[in-house]
Amino acid sequence: MKNLSITLTILTAVALACANTLNAKNITAINPMPGRYQTEIASEKLVLNKGAKWKVDHTTNGNVDNLKLILKGFDDGTDRSLKAYKNAGDNLQNGLAKMIKECRMHGPNHLALHKWLEPLMAQVAKLKQASTKASAVQSINFIRLQLNRYNQFFEQ
Repeated sequence: MKNLSITLTILTAVALACANTLNAKNITAINPMPGRYQTEIASEKLVLNKGAKWKVDHTTNGNVDNLKLILKGFDDGTDRSLKAYKNAGDNLQNGLAKMIKECRMHGPNHLALHKWLEPLMAQVAKLKQASTKASAVQSINFIRLQLNRYNQFFEQ
């Protein structure tokens, strides 16, 4: 019962964020218990919609493309200091904030998007908090994989 309550609280917070009732700049407020939250999200596996990709709106696709460009900018750069990784995390956080602020999706497609988005948000927060280059590299690698997964599950 306690896990259900926590899950409902988190899902409500995320839904409210997409409805612009939370400050989009404060994405970490959506994830009050990072460790437990990531475990719960991991159990909600993203799958295709009866064999088809999920439908998303043009704005969402544009915001995902922006996140990919932010990561490409980091990947194309030569600075691999911990500060550079954290700067990439800040830029990704800003991109996520924009995505949340502009979100207008509803229904099952929206819920599927959150199954993809929430682990990404958690890793961006982790990247921003990284205390070692090794942990930053691990986070950015997960972020890269998650951004690449988008095209597998959502129409562009």
